[in-house]
Amino acid sequence: MEYKLTDFNHRIDVQLRFSDIDGFKHVNNSVFFEYFDLGRLNYIKDVLNLCISLNDEQSIVIASTKTDYIRSVYLWDSIAVYTKVYRLGNKSFRIVQWLVKSGEETPSVVCDSIMSGFVPSIEQSMPIPDKWRQKFNEFEKGTLIH
Repeated sequence: MEYKLTDFNHRIDVQLRFSDIDGFKHVNNSVFFEYFDLGRLNYIKDVLNLCISLNDEQSIVIASTKTDYIRSVYLWDSIAVYTKVYRLGNKSFRIVQWLVKSGEETPSVVCDSIMSGFVPSIEQSMPIPDKWRQKFNEFEKGTLIH
């Protein structure tokens, strides 16, 4: 799917650390997963008003993730992670995330993830609760449930 920065309703600023930088003097590819985790955790907290590790009977786990590295990010760049749920299934939902440098409109890194409802006590998937579906839909301006 094609997006514009204005399609994203959730943003968090990320502080780069010296330890994020590798021998090529840019942010190491593996570190971006930490940034995207921060974006996902804050999105869930802000939209569902919940912690991602909810309880033994309701939780959310990453089922799949794909990351595209478009441009390097350097220590002195100011960056933010933009997060958007763009599809709701029965037991899962899809999230797209952009890592964007300050002053830019296009991403340096893009992450597309499938999140699954999960019951930790029995280690099985679960349907996404209707309450969560409604909150996602409201936050995404009615684009998820038609």
